[in-house]
Amino acid sequence: MKILSKITPAEAMLIKDDVSLELKDLMKYTFMDLLLKKVIEIKEINKKLHPKDKYIRTYTYVVSGKNFNKYKPKNHELIYVRPFIKSQSIQILFKHFIKMAYESSNGIWNYKKTIRSNREISQFFKQTFLLNLFRFSILTGNGVKIKKEISNYLNEIDQNIDNLLHNDKKKGLELLLSIGGNIFLLKNLNFQLLKKINKELLNHQKVLYADTYDSDSDWWLYVDFFEDDYMFDSYFDSFDSTLDSFDSEFDTSGCSSCDSGCSSCGGCD
Repeated sequence: MKILSKITPAEAMLIKDDVSLELKDLMKYTFMDLLLKKVIEIKEINKKLHPKDKYIRTYTYVVSGKNFNKYKPKNHELIYVRPFIKSQSIQILFKHFIKMAYESSNGIWNYKKTIRSNREISQFFKQTFLLNLFRFSILTGNGVKIKKEISNYLNEIDQNIDNLLHNDKKKGLELLLSIGGNIFLLKNLNFQLLKKINKELLNHQKVLYADTYDSDSDWWLYVDFFEDDYMFDSYFDSFDSTLDSFDSEFDTSGCSSCDSGCSSCGGCD
């Protein structure tokens, strides 16, 4: 399903189920997708809080990634990308980074509105003054059709992906590459199994996709991630903890799904 190679998890989530979505989830999967694309990266630094401190502590920072300069961010991704546009060399404490992004989101309704404004999905939503005034989000006829197709396609992959990664890695890899960051929406994907994908098979898919996918797709960014052994070890081993950390920092910072923002914060080095 080619549209899934062009839209992000947040865009897919908005098409699938706009009503029950929480700001935290839209922000979380946008953050994880940018990590997967290596547009941003997580960096851990061991240091003393103060020269006289007896203990060395580990601090988690967000920094610009190796693909930052190659990537053209979508509207809703700017809450994470904008700080590095000003200075790619800055390092921002993880917890402060989440708070800053929340404030930039301007709340759940405005963030959804920003996502809907993206070129790839704007056509699937009705756009009228009254709908915006009363904060209603309604799919067009084509949007309803795409919603059903996306849901059915992801459900089908979810039901079969574990079996494929055990018995038909080629097909499994092909399906995962075709949906890009939307792999985060799969409930049954065991990320540890991705470590077992043969590099020769990956190279074959890389050549194949170069001939079949156009420049609007971010498939090459995901392939770049799959090729990086270090990222596999450091990222997938801490996949669940990264998601948990995001939830924790989001909640403890006082952020919620209302339309008021957090207070401004620093945290840059």
